[in-house]
Order: sequence, then structure tokens, then C-alpha cells
Amino acid sequence: MTQDFVIRKTDRKVLDVSQLERTAKEGVSMDEQSLDVKIESRNVGMTPRWKAEIERRTEALQTDTIRIIHARVTLTKNAHHKKGADNAEALVVVTLPRRRTVTARKESKTFEEAIRSAFQAIEHELDKVEEKRLARNAKAAAKKAEKAMLLTAV
Repeated sequence: MTQDFVIRKTDRKVLDVSQLERTAKEGVSMDEQSLDVKIESRNVGMTPRWKAEIERRTEALQTDTIRIIHARVTLTKNAHHKKGADNAEALVVVTLPRRRTVTARKESKTFEEAIRSAFQAIEHELDKVEEKRLARNAKAAAKKAEKAMLLTAV
């Protein structure tokens, strides 16, 4: 039993004129701003509470510095009797620009705990991606400044 929900961020709210003007000024198309979220459940029925929690946490991941293109969340109930007490699993896959993918899979006794821990792991991974980007930019700026100093010294 699989249930699929696909949500586009721009479909849920009506954009006003100021938002459209801002996107035109910034040169960002509406397709670049939209966030696709796909929510699936396997071997368990999707509850509105889980769906709302996933939507809220997915939107919270998107910041000014991190732009998420696509997010996929899969909730799976493992019915294998030897698996143990942790039979609720949450898989979160987030796609960033330049074909970057961040994945977290967490198992727990309840789906609420699994969702919470999977999104915490994704947040941690996105923080690491942002730190690496900032370090790379700082290194490039230092190299550019050093090159400018050498050119002015000659």
C-alpha cells in the first residue's frame, strides 16, 4: 500500500504583485523558487499529522543561503518480525542545485521520532554543506586578494 502526495510550494499560496515584481528584479524565475515535496508511505497509512509535520520541517530547511530544489520523504513500516522494536523508518532525500543530494535515513519506535531525527540529520548535513561553501568562498577571496597585491606590488 503506497500513498503519494506531491506538493508545489507555489500552488498552495497565491503570489501577490510585489512578490512577482521582486522575482522579476532578482532575475529568478518562478520555477527556480518552487520547492517540490513528494511524501510517500509504505506499509502504513499516511496521517494528516505526519504530512503536516513533514511539510513544516521541509519548508523550514529552505533558507536564504540554502536553496532546495526537491525533497522526497518516505515513511516505511518494517513488518519483519526479527527487525526489533524499531520498525518505523523515515527516509529524507533533499536535492540542492548542481546535482547535490543529501540523504538521511532514521529508524525509531514511532514515526514522529523517526521524522524528527531524520530532519535533524538533514539539518546537520546542510550546515556542513554551507560551512564548506563558505570556506571555499573565503579561500577564493583570499587567493584573489593575494593576486591583486602581487599585481600592485609590481
